[in-house]
Amino acid sequence: MNIKGLAFGAAALVALSMPSEAAVVFNNGGPNDVSGNETTAWVQAEDFSFAANTTVTGAGVYLAGFGDVSAWDGSFTYFIYANDGGSPGAVLQSGGVTPTVTDSGIVWCCDGNAFLFEFDIADFAAAAGETYWLGIHASATFGEDFIYWVTTDANATASGQESFGSSTGPWTTNSQEHAFYLTGAREVTVPEPASLALLGAGLLGLGFATRRRAA
Repeated sequence: MNIKGLAFGAAALVALSMPSEAAVVFNNGGPNDVSGNETTAWVQAEDFSFAANTTVTGAGVYLAGFGDVSAWDGSFTYFIYANDGGSPGAVLQSGGVTPTVTDSGIVWCCDGNAFLFEFDIADFAAAAGETYWLGIHASATFGEDFIYWVTTDANATASGQESFGSSTGPWTTNSQEHAFYLTGAREVTVPEPASLALLGAGLLGLGFATRRRAA
């Protein structure tokens, strides 16, 4: 048996058993310095989908205010909606979160920079080929604090939807795309017992071959 082949096989099996790590699994685009839609008097929503079953574990959205986001009251709620004929439907998951807020340094159209709000969510299992909607509301109430979800360039997904004073509609299009991404865990393949047995046999063979060469 080839010693290099054995070493490569062992390394491959070890790599397959490495822990998972967070990764961007959906990217709707970054800020484009054009516009935005208000997120404190409204709930804003954007659609997403995956080609394969994917577990979503977090998100990052770009928000901005006039100069900065100091008018934000510190409350933030996310929603994941089912799709209902091209608009958000039933609430599948929601929760209050505390985002990590970072000045992106990217200029916003209407004074100041876009700020990245990153947050974790309860694991959401998105089925392959299904459309869902990510909704956000950046306030404890439905008063207008002029915090805007920053736009991104048009893409293949549907335009955003918004609901005034409610998280359940009625929904109307805002005719824009918004800057955000979703994170998830990379899937990890655990070696089957047969593979582990093969690895053990290979390592024994590697040791035997090494002893013969030394002799």
